[in-house]
Amino acid sequence: MNEKDPVIAYGCFHPDHTEEMKYFEENKVYTVQIESTLVCPQGCLYCYAASEESPMKELPGEDIMGIIDSAAGMDARAIDWLGGDPLLRGDWYELMKYAMDSGLKNNIWTSGIPLENNKVAKKAVEVSEGGFISVHLDSLDEEIYGKLHSGYAGKKIKSILKGVDNVQLYGKRPENMINCITFTKPLASEDVRKTTDYFFKTKGMRTCLTQMCRTGLALDHPEWVPDIHDIRDACWNRDSVNYTESEISMSTMDANKFYCGGIICVTVDGDVTPCSVIRKGFGNIHGSSLEDIVEKNRDELLFVQLRNPDNMKGHCSICENNSVCWGCRAMAYYEMGDMFAQDPMCLNNPDNYSR
Repeated sequence: MNEKDPVIAYGCFHPDHTEEMKYFEENKVYTVQIESTLVCPQGCLYCYAASEESPMKELPGEDIMGIIDSAAGMDARAIDWLGGDPLLRGDWYELMKYAMDSGLKNNIWTSGIPLENNKVAKKAVEVSEGGFISVHLDSLDEEIYGKLHSGYAGKKIKSILKGVDNVQLYGKRPENMINCITFTKPLASEDVRKTTDYFFKTKGMRTCLTQMCRTGLALDHPEWVPDIHDIRDACWNRDSVNYTESEISMSTMDANKFYCGGIICVTVDGDVTPCSVIRKGFGNIHGSSLEDIVEKNRDELLFVQLRNPDNMKGHCSICENNSVCWGCRAMAYYEMGDMFAQDPMCLNNPDNYSR
């Protein structure tokens, strides 16, 4: 396997992708995702987390510090800061600095809007040294963006773009930044192409093309589910822009399997899940230690059985891309009711074109 292939190097997200792949082979947790808050300025009308019946809107700081201690104790290497928008917490900087001091790299998944503030952008660059920063801008078109989000579209788009400029001005390298697009029907065809092209050619940033899962607020918008042809065209364009030197590919939810197979998530309620989109808990940090939960549920949390292609179901077991991709486990969970099923919306599965 060519570890310099861009689908491997950048699909891992983390700058040190070779270390991440080593953790994957050893069935170890590389990254602990922390859903630190549900508060977000973006107002995505398809958000998977926003409709959760949770009494908590923010994970207490002492819980987060305990998670960081557990992550360091398990020899994890990174914290993915999720929301909502993690930069809206009053203590975000102190918590990320605590993670750095504990030997962990910080990866920040933000809407991008708080980065418009120069002080926030400078601090975010400081604490994400050795990690990445992801912003979230689905569309540059105000009308399309406004359909998918609440609030004033034009102002939010300008804020996100200003935030990108700010973090690059303070030294964040474009190859360690991502623009995350949640792919929906309104973005199909030309719009997603324009946004992907713009970020790569103008900002030097690759696109993480995730797909809307039918959960949370997305259940109110079945008309936004893209069809397989929309997905194929969007992914082909992404590959032609982001991964021109690669002969392998991923579907939407385009983190490769080395990233997905090395993460666990702690939700705002303390549930421990295989990823932030799969809202199925395997224990809760308020009842057991994170270390014990991982030890007892490692196979489910890290999809251990999928390390062997013979255990993959359907087309995934014979796909020419299964050296780097095992389909989207969240899509399989919500569409098939089985985290280990074949991805029912993968562009590389010919069976999906006859459904």
